[in-house]
Amino acid sequence: MNARDFTVDPLRIDVLAAESCRGAILYGLYDLLTSVGSAWSYLTEGTPTPPMTRVRVVARGKEPFRCISGVPVMPDASLDEADDAEIICLPNFRIGILTPPRDVLGPEIDWVVDRHASGARLATACSGSALLADAGLLDGEEATAHWSMSEVFQKRYPKVDFCPDRTLTFAGEGDSIVMSGGMASWQDLALYLIARYIGPEHAAKSARFYCVDPKPDGQRHYAAPMRRLQSEDAVIHECQAWLAEAYSKRDAVGRMISRSGLPRRTFDRRFRAATGYSPKDYVKSLRVEEAKQFLEMDGLSVDAIADAVGYADPRAFRRLFKKMTGLSPAEYRRRFSSRGFLSAR
Repeated sequence: MNARDFTVDPLRIDVLAAESCRGAILYGLYDLLTSVGSAWSYLTEGTPTPPMTRVRVVARGKEPFRCISGVPVMPDASLDEADDAEIICLPNFRIGILTPPRDVLGPEIDWVVDRHASGARLATACSGSALLADAGLLDGEEATAHWSMSEVFQKRYPKVDFCPDRTLTFAGEGDSIVMSGGMASWQDLALYLIARYIGPEHAAKSARFYCVDPKPDGQRHYAAPMRRLQSEDAVIHECQAWLAEAYSKRDAVGRMISRSGLPRRTFDRRFRAATGYSPKDYVKSLRVEEAKQFLEMDGLSVDAIADAVGYADPRAFRRLFKKMTGLSPAEYRRRFSSRGFLSAR
């Protein structure tokens, strides 16, 4: 157990903010990490204990601004002033495939690198890990982020082993970097930080207070294929557009190749370069994504859905769906259909 008395010497945490971050994650991290110890004692004893953490919102400057969706942000400190945190938290940042993070967040990335070199631990949520990848801190390491970042990591950071199925991944000497994946996995990140640096009992109390549980099963059931119809390869672009409507046809891959007029090997190479998928895997991904939408509508039977997305053998469809999402079609329907959401409320 930690010998440090965190009510006397609070754990110092800075949460990085910018106009491109999302307020829900920024302030979710801030709120949960700020309340360690005090929220539980107030709930159970009626009197909050002194805070066990000192959490600040840090930005390029101290001027107020609005982040995504217009959420107001009032920084506690500027990058120039923030030099003593033991942990730096990075929420999500809106990252595009065409715009390197450094073009927009260069000073923030330099600050993170400098603080890490000075001994600060780094913790990222959602797409925040892309800033670390851009700085080269994740080369040769496993990393995770929101599933939609797969394409960005594949194209821009090939030295990083991107693991979209993970809820948490670790990198750096002594696991000095921890990353969480999906949009709501900032909760898992915060609980991990509390458990590791303050104590597991405090993480358990925070989880009970906020009614959140760690999610060991990752993001696979949420992910959707990145269709990239903006491909620079006009031939592949046309094939993707056709496939968006014809994914359920028999021998969809063969039909695409015929439409392209390319030799199979050339088509395979250009398709993978344009999409990040083999043609066969791309078709499977589209079919599973369409099946998810049928299941969410909660109408057709699983056998009928299998047939609708191009599988004559329902058993083969069930095996593929479970392999790609981690859930059987029936389990997915129970979790994500409108009926399932309503029954959980």
